Amino acid sequence: MFKRLYILIFILLISCAVNPVTGQRELMLVSENQEIQIGDQAAPSMRWGFGGEYRDTKLEAYLGDIVKNLWRNSERPQLPMEFYIQNTSIPNAFALPGYVAITRGLLSDMENEAQFAAVMGHEIGHVMARHTAQRLSRMTLQQLGLSIGAAALQGTSGSDALLSIGALGSSLLLLKYDRGQEIQADRLGVRYMSELGYDPYQAMRAHEVLEGSAESYTKRSGASGRNAPVAEIFSTHPRKEVRLSEIQDMINALPPYSLRVDGKFSIRFNQALKSIRKINSIYFVYDEAERLYRKEDFKGAENKVRKAIRQNKSQAPFHNLLGFILLQQKSYWKATGSFKDALSLNPGFQPSIFGLGLVNYYKENYTAAIEKFNKSLKLYPGHIQSHLGIGKSNFQTKRYRNALPHLSKYASAAPKDPEVHGMLGICYENAGNTNLAIREYRYQLQVAPDNKFGRHARKRLKMFERMQQKP
Repeated sequence: MFKRLYILIFILLISCAVNPVTGQRELMLVSENQEIQIGDQAAPSMRWGFGGEYRDTKLEAYLGDIVKNLWRNSERPQLPMEFYIQNTSIPNAFALPGYVAITRGLLSDMENEAQFAAVMGHEIGHVMARHTAQRLSRMTLQQLGLSIGAAALQGTSGSDALLSIGALGSSLLLLKYDRGQEIQADRLGVRYMSELGYDPYQAMRAHEVLEGSAESYTKRSGASGRNAPVAEIFSTHPRKEVRLSEIQDMINALPPYSLRVDGKFSIRFNQALKSIRKINSIYFVYDEAERLYRKEDFKGAENKVRKAIRQNKSQAPFHNLLGFILLQQKSYWKATGSFKDALSLNPGFQPSIFGLGLVNYYKENYTAAIEKFNKSLKLYPGHIQSHLGIGKSNFQTKRYRNALPHLSKYASAAPKDPEVHGMLGICYENAGNTNLAIREYRYQLQVAPDNKFGRHARKRLKMFERMQQKP
């Protein structure tokens, strides 16, 4: 017990770093190199978790130059950085070392270059002030404290308290910034943009645009309240009037600045965004198709997505969604054609590679399915459904040891799945691990006792009980 307490005290004493923004020393258990590593590991899952990359080389280069100028004007310009447009209608923006992004939905609603600079400056401010690293450090310290507390109470050594960096990558966006961090990011964003000659008052207008974009998306999607996809954007933000007042105070406190031209650059910005805005309006139809698909109205979803395709055939997500709709209707040949149409437009389009894996799985071509699911995982390491696909394909071919790691990953992410614990029980039993098989069979009975895996689990558990009762 005392040994671990000494370790905690030692960590607290040595794990302080100077914040590059404030110049003050603070507790920091995540080094700058680890920050970069986190960004590298998180980027693929973040990219595909938000619709993949919107492909427009010219637009990305134009906006990327603005972001690079903001980044170079920040406190840690030596950090790596790449800019992406995420292909989703959900209005959002985010940044990590090596990764800065804005969604198609939010970008299309912005009115000028200064507003874009304000939003990007805010997100860059989070990186420069090490806000993600701060929150990870607090989580790690809390976990370490809990581990030491458990050791003291139980008289055991406890488990490793330091969180795995790799395990955090795909869930970083779940770490919400607190109120103070949001204010600090606002202040930094206003400063960055004003120093580059942008009108800082557009930061106030950018906030209004973000709020309007979120309301518009919520109305179109039919979601509301805490379940709305955009609810988290404002979860730590004060109400509009307070936020605008705070930004006004930040502008008043700025050192003298001068505008380049008019400080907005509306004409060139709107010219550059003509194409994405036109395509974004077609995505409204696609979003409705997705909504109908989730409601299992596959006929309605098909009608909507075919309408989107008639308006623009160049968008891989349109063909991909049609593929999944056809897959639900067991039209495997047609679904394959749609997935291949998407891949002809974007050869690395992960959702369609996964879709081809499903086609092969349902056609019982398990070896081909595993090959596609593995390719999907390489592109999107956090895609838990690809793990399930590999696990189930190996399960179907009785390669139980190969199935175990993938089914286990899926079970950790979806513990209430009605089948996975039963499959794991069978896999462990065939791998000779009776104790873990019993554990999974019991989980299966808790989750879904009446399906075929539940019935099998009950039968096997009774058999194990009889074996234990024998003298």
